[in-house]
Amino acid sequence: MGYIFFSLAKPFDMDPETLMYFVSFYTGVYCVNISLLAVQFIYRYCAIFSVDYLKYFRGWKSFIWVFYCLFFAVQWLYGVHYMLIPDETTKSYFKQEILDRYSIQDNQVPLRAFMAYDPATGAIRLRNTMFTLNITIIMGVQYGVMIFCGVTMNLKMEARIRNLSSALKKHHKQLFRALVFQITSPTIFLFSPLIMVIYLPFFNIQLSFPAGATVCAFNFYPAMDVIIVMCVVTEYRVAAKKIWISCWKRSGRSEASSRVTHPMTQEAY
Repeated sequence: MGYIFFSLAKPFDMDPETLMYFVSFYTGVYCVNISLLAVQFIYRYCAIFSVDYLKYFRGWKSFIWVFYCLFFAVQWLYGVHYMLIPDETTKSYFKQEILDRYSIQDNQVPLRAFMAYDPATGAIRLRNTMFTLNITIIMGVQYGVMIFCGVTMNLKMEARIRNLSSALKKHHKQLFRALVFQITSPTIFLFSPLIMVIYLPFFNIQLSFPAGATVCAFNFYPAMDVIIVMCVVTEYRVAAKKIWISCWKRSGRSEASSRVTHPMTQEAY
């Protein structure tokens, strides 16, 4: 029926209200991440089909994308900080749950709470619903940009590579496969966990589980994005393998050298 957003950490013994600003800031950082993902797809599209627009990714003009990310991040942060302020209804509803699970009072931690319906009347809580609408629009814009750029690149790519050599065709097809996986990966690790958390309360299902484990899926995405490119694109995979072998050989030589020099040092003493 709802969820709570809080932190048990208390760095520098800050009071809960001050800590809440940092918790809200964390959600803004998450929004910056998904916004940068959309910017990455825009850049790829321009690099292939609209080279003239690459000027907006260079020099001072690149700050356009900084403001783009911050625009959505501020909206997300504002929604968390002001639309999820706990009232008497949410405090009484979650008080026992927090006490049972974490053995703390709700006023001891920085806390924001969401409830889809009023437990007494069953009416939709408008302010909390507006928060869901707010982040749905933000996620929809970013995901829509990714899908539009990805699909358009696929449709136009066939015509673009038709007259290229076999090697270049293979390379472009590998890049497209990487693109498909790079759309699928954030869908699984960035969007799906959050969608599950924010929409589950509207189904009025009585569940009690720590969503932190679900939200931890966010942290898998940066590594997955790199792994996808390494696995799909042959040139990157070969280059990474060469670097790995070179580093392994260097570490082996340095270890052998230390084994040889160590007894000589003992003899000198």
